[in-house]
Amino acid sequence: MIIWLTSYPKSGNTWVRAFLGNYLSSNLENPIDNIGRIKSFPKKKQFENIVEEEILKKDGLEIFKYFIEAQKKINENNKSHLIKTHNFYGSVKKSEFSNKENTAGFIYIVRDPRSVAVSYAYHEDISFNKSIEQMFNENRIAINDKFYYEARSSWKGHLLSWLGSPYPKLLIKYEDLKKDPFYNFKLILEFINRFLDKKIDINSQKIENIIKISSFDSLSKLENDIGFKEKLGKSNFFRKGDVDEWKNALSKNMIKTIEEKFYQEMKELNYIN
Repeated sequence: MIIWLTSYPKSGNTWVRAFLGNYLSSNLENPIDNIGRIKSFPKKKQFENIVEEEILKKDGLEIFKYFIEAQKKINENNKSHLIKTHNFYGSVKKSEFSNKENTAGFIYIVRDPRSVAVSYAYHEDISFNKSIEQMFNENRIAINDKFYYEARSSWKGHLLSWLGSPYPKLLIKYEDLKKDPFYNFKLILEFINRFLDKKIDINSQKIENIIKISSFDSLSKLENDIGFKEKLGKSNFFRKGDVDEWKNALSKNMIKTIEEKFYQEMKELNYIN
């Protein structure tokens, strides 16, 4: 069964993958490489012998019809799988993202949308206005491996779709993770253990050590030294990771627009009063 590690883009998903990848690895020589231990969905390899790419070349949206079949393939070995996705939880072309036969539960990482707007603009090398526009787009689509579409929806649509899904969940705020990484990473390990027959050994000293190895500063230095394949724009993937950068980066009008658009959700998450 799959335990999803899900979030809207640039919300801290990769940092959590770094921690888990390194915590579960016996080789810590290159901590940035261990991020890849937590695979992403959807990706080309997961759909081999399930759908012909010629079909996707004609209509990329056809991929959504095969999501559940691809997940069945992942689950054939009857093991638990930690998999990252930015896909919203809903249906496209009447095809659901997943079902109870393939999903055990999920960890949702949420981040202040004002911070997401800034971080994503640097990640994609686009303007803040363009980044905000994409966050408002209910029909937002991204593409992996040329033909493998991912439906992201808006920041609000993504959040509500997952929180409204019928699975055990753990909601982690990026800001809380920054403030107290030990407490929150331990929560994540404990949540994952709920679904495992062979439990992860949760060791306080090891958690502290892996937090240091997987810290933003450590990963940023490694990215400078050897690169990181998930980098897209001119700026480093691990650029700043600040909590309140938006206060100086965004105009007052941009901030007001985001707060008005996502008022209820931001209020419930204590991002605004």
